[in-house]
Amino acid sequence: MDFKSKLRSLVRRQDTAKSSADLSPEDSPHNDFAFEPTITIQPIGKGRNFSPTGSAASQETEILNSIQENYYASSNFDAGDFELQKLSGDYELDKVDKLRKYLLNQLEVVSKKLSEVILHNRAAYTEELKRVTEVENALGVAVETSKLARVATQMSHQSFAAKELHLLQLHNRGQRSVLVLRALTVIKSLHRTVGSIAELVEEGNYTGAIQLTLTCRQAANIHREYLCISQLHEKLQDTLALIEQKLDVALGQICLNFEPRQYAKVYTAFQLLDKNQTAIDQLHMHFITTIHNRSFGVVMGFVELSNRKNGKNQGETLTKKHYPELCHAVTAEYFVPALLSLCKGMWDVMKTYRSIIQWHLELADQRKRSRENALTGSSAVTESNPDRDMVEVYVLHKLESGPPRLWSDMEQKIRVLLTQSDAAAQLKYDSFGHLLSVLKRFCIVGKEFGGVNSDALMDAVKQQASRFFNMYHRTKLEELHFFLDNESWEVCPMKSKFTCLDLWEFQFLRPRTQLPSGSSQSFVEKAAGDAGRESSHTSATTHFFLEFGSSGTPFDDLFRSEEQHEDVLVDSGDGDKRSSDSDDDIMDELKQEHIDETGEKRRGSPKQRRSSAFKSISLGGPVVTNSTLSVLRLFGRYIFFVAMLESNAPEVINALSQLFDYYLYTVYSLFSTEIHEYFESLVISKRLQVGVKRIRENLINMNSDHVETGPDGKTRIPAPQISPRIDLADPKTVFALPERIAAMESLAFLASQMELIQPTLERALPPQRRVFLQQFYTQSVSLVPDIRYPVYWCVAYRSINYDTALSMMAEVQWDIKDLASQHSEYVDHLLKELEGFHQVIRRTAKTTAIPKEALDGLWTLAVLLTNRTFVEGFSGVKKCSNEGRALMQLDYQQFIVSAEKLSSLR
Repeated sequence: MDFKSKLRSLVRRQDTAKSSADLSPEDSPHNDFAFEPTITIQPIGKGRNFSPTGSAASQETEILNSIQENYYASSNFDAGDFELQKLSGDYELDKVDKLRKYLLNQLEVVSKKLSEVILHNRAAYTEELKRVTEVENALGVAVETSKLARVATQMSHQSFAAKELHLLQLHNRGQRSVLVLRALTVIKSLHRTVGSIAELVEEGNYTGAIQLTLTCRQAANIHREYLCISQLHEKLQDTLALIEQKLDVALGQICLNFEPRQYAKVYTAFQLLDKNQTAIDQLHMHFITTIHNRSFGVVMGFVELSNRKNGKNQGETLTKKHYPELCHAVTAEYFVPALLSLCKGMWDVMKTYRSIIQWHLELADQRKRSRENALTGSSAVTESNPDRDMVEVYVLHKLESGPPRLWSDMEQKIRVLLTQSDAAAQLKYDSFGHLLSVLKRFCIVGKEFGGVNSDALMDAVKQQASRFFNMYHRTKLEELHFFLDNESWEVCPMKSKFTCLDLWEFQFLRPRTQLPSGSSQSFVEKAAGDAGRESSHTSATTHFFLEFGSSGTPFDDLFRSEEQHEDVLVDSGDGDKRSSDSDDDIMDELKQEHIDETGEKRRGSPKQRRSSAFKSISLGGPVVTNSTLSVLRLFGRYIFFVAMLESNAPEVINALSQLFDYYLYTVYSLFSTEIHEYFESLVISKRLQVGVKRIRENLINMNSDHVETGPDGKTRIPAPQISPRIDLADPKTVFALPERIAAMESLAFLASQMELIQPTLERALPPQRRVFLQQFYTQSVSLVPDIRYPVYWCVAYRSINYDTALSMMAEVQWDIKDLASQHSEYVDHLLKELEGFHQVIRRTAKTTAIPKEALDGLWTLAVLLTNRTFVEGFSGVKKCSNEGRALMQLDYQQFIVSAEKLSSLR
């Protein structure tokens, strides 16, 4: 290692000595002025091209090219260490000396080339030296100028008086004081203005408060350098936030009570804040919140009312319940009032929203007219603001697209009340009718408001209606069975032109012109009108928002008057022409008839009632019993269900057909039991047998005394029983002829009313379900004329002694030789029996009016049975001559001529 160090030192000293010998006197470090030329000397080495001038030049070039790249790499390159590493530890003297000479040779060539370059750039060196000299001279002049300036400045300072400088200082201070005073004035006025802003906010003048706040903010921005102004600026920002909160509260209040001036103030205030879009979004949120709060408050109020009536105190816990839980707690007594109040609350929300839309439409129309007037030059030019116009377009579009969403929320609240409560199924008929009319009107209002159908709500209504109707129908079947078992089959004194449309239950089907003057429409009439509006499926048919835009609601006139009077009864002597309205009244009327049979007194004596009925039928009035009237009322109520909910029409019409079938089966089974098998084919038609069998299998329960639902899902009614006070075999009452007439002709009248309402039922059913209705009319209603003969058969059969005539015919000699000129005695007997039958009918007609259809049916049966007697008598003759056959013909012709005079039949 010592040898390496010594070798490096030797090489460095030789290099240093050589370098010192090559330096010129100007390059000595002891010179006072060292100058570095601006010309950059490029390194000489590999890659440099020199023009060779001989062998020496070529040799120098080779030496320069042989210098390794490492010598040009960096300034901190250690050449000695580099060369020693190349020896790789072989430090023989000859090699070291040879390397040293090689390096010296390279150094000599490099030094020579360096000298040549320096000499080549000497001219540039001279020019640079001259420039430096000029710079030195300029610096000397600058120094002298600075010295003179300092002397002049010192002389000026000594020549000015101290008082003059003091005056300048005072003037400067005064100017700054004026600026501070102005700032203080502004600050004072800003502080006073903040108080005025608070007063404007309390007064509701949001526009003025915002304008004043914005002005103060603009003034405060000019003096932000003051700390108090900075704090005031923050306070104004807080004031703006407070104003926005107040505006939001005012916007929420508008949802329940729209006032154009107040809304204009609030909307203009949002416009100043440049937050119209935000305001409309908040307005929709407020409407949704209002719908929730209003529905919750209404339902909770009725739940509290119910709890107070029942002695419960849950005022504190009700507010913690959810809306569905409150709906579940509504009782049947308060269900319809709660629904009505809820619909009225939703109407207020809808009316307010429509008023806001109308306000914006009028605003857009005013701006449009202003722009048109500006273009025509008829008014002052209105400043156009494209950004504001775009905002107004957005606001109007947002408002016009809002009703469907709001309607969905309102519909959901009504639907929850309807589905979560069990009260709907417990309502009476009138109350449920109110419910249907309210919901029907609500859906029509929603159609006009949102332009969408209330499918979800109507599905819920359909479920509740189906549930209620099944229970109602079952109850009415039981009541009808009870009443028919105790029916006395007396004729009610109805007016001559009475139809089912004269009943209160059918008034929703009557033309409006038929309503008595001064009488208000019932809820069913209103509901029927709503059904007509609904069926049109166009919002143009309803104008509730125009009709009730200023005051009232579409639900106010639904229950205006429920006491309807029916002018359908002939005066029975007590002047009472009023008929029952409610279910309870109907059943009281029905049960009253049963009380009459036990001997208790009722309105009007039986004699008076029979007299009124006799007068009514004599004038062409229909034969109607109490049971017929009750069934007709049920028909009206069932059709009302159809008018309210057409989706339930098949179910309701099927129930209506059960009522008619049961009444038909009752009349047939009670008054057609005496027919002998021998006469069944003569009296009972084939289709009647099939129809009665179908009704018995599908509707009648022969093994129970209660209405039951079988495994097949069909409702079955117990077989009817005739009242014990009616004796069908009593000759004194002509075998209960008045009762038979009342039963049969009331059934015929019921069938005629079914024909009257057939178009209404067909319109209510979808086309694919009308086949069932046609089958019902074909298989049930059309059977009524066929029942007349089985009902009256017993009277015609038992009132005439046909057996005696047969015995007398058997005693006649038919094998006579001479042509007889006188008819046989049995003909006189038969005519005498018919005369007696005629007298019986005449006596009965004095107390019981017999309609022409019944009279014709009785005589048809009598003649039919008499003809049957002729056939049997003639067929039993063993010996008969031609003269005997002529006698038979004579007897029969004589009978026909006389019988036609008695019966008025041909």
